Amino acid sequence: MKKRTLMKKICVFAMLCVLTMTMFLEPSFAGTYKVNDGGIETVASIPRSDACDKMTIMSQMTWTLPETLYYCTLQSGGALTKASEVKLYKYKDGKSANGVITRKGIPYSQVDREYSFPSGTFTLNFGNKTLIDDGITYRSVHGTDCASSVAFAWRKGTGNNSASSNFLKRTNTNHAIYTTENMFNDAVRESTDTYTGDFLKVVGDYGKYNKKTAANTRNVVDALSATGNYGAGKDIYSEVYAKIKPGDALLFRGNSGHVRLVTGVHIVYTDTAKTQVDPEASYVNCIEQTGFRKYKKDADATEKKIASNWSTSWIPNEETVQEGTYAGQKKFTGMYTFNQLTGKTPSPTVNGGDSYNRYIPIRLNVWS
Repeated sequence: MKKRTLMKKICVFAMLCVLTMTMFLEPSFAGTYKVNDGGIETVASIPRSDACDKMTIMSQMTWTLPETLYYCTLQSGGALTKASEVKLYKYKDGKSANGVITRKGIPYSQVDREYSFPSGTFTLNFGNKTLIDDGITYRSVHGTDCASSVAFAWRKGTGNNSASSNFLKRTNTNHAIYTTENMFNDAVRESTDTYTGDFLKVVGDYGKYNKKTAANTRNVVDALSATGNYGAGKDIYSEVYAKIKPGDALLFRGNSGHVRLVTGVHIVYTDTAKTQVDPEASYVNCIEQTGFRKYKKDADATEKKIASNWSTSWIPNEETVQEGTYAGQKKFTGMYTFNQLTGKTPSPTVNGGDSYNRYIPIRLNVWS
């Protein structure tokens, strides 16, 4: 009996050791990410797939609130901004009888934006900034924004995901993770402005256009779409968007910016020779950190409930589009046609309705 008891204790101890070790390992997830080029499928490389897996994991971590959360996503001059206030209910409609809302994905933050939760488990942690408005205390929370999320995915895909690595970090003393401004300066302008390094490049052939003169992605897309930039039979769709692969990113940059990670590409042609891309039928699938729908104090009660019930700050999601051309659509799909990427047709947004922003694909220098 004593021997059996000892063996049981040894087995239990061994199991606990395994569980303890597992908690500190990067969670296992393996998706399949493909390019469908006119019916011919190519699976993404392991490093690219690892980046897509990381983005998926960050967008799918589940969590619940202990109480209604009031927080701000932005700061200015080191202080939280009133315009970025977000209110999230613990219970649906704020009523305990309706049940606790289960949320997905690391929350959006441009204040404390360098927290990827590599254990695969999200824990709500607050930063040290607060804002008091109408007697309510708004706080900052640890999370990611669009650019830091993509950077974390790329760092994972290249094996540069240790805290000490300066991969995709600015070159100044604080070594902050890249913003969309850094991504644009690095990939497009090849500039060291804003302490930018040399990690990124644009995707595809830019024809006659000198990209280093661009001030924003609108400049780039409009120039590449102009008559005469390419030779006969070529255009921005065949020479740029049709070259996208899973693990690349789609970047918008103007006065502000946004970036998405591509997880799938589907290219459709209008001719049997497969030289003319159909920009309305061709599309990409993406994962992106976009932010929660904002709580609007001047909105009606229905809108307040919708915003406060919002279950994720990521796309794709199961939330209903509230504004614009796609209002009433029962989810944000994360799918964008090539025409949407050039701004010819609108894309839905979480806050603000239709968007005609121009996006260009960028990728890591170390990836072909």
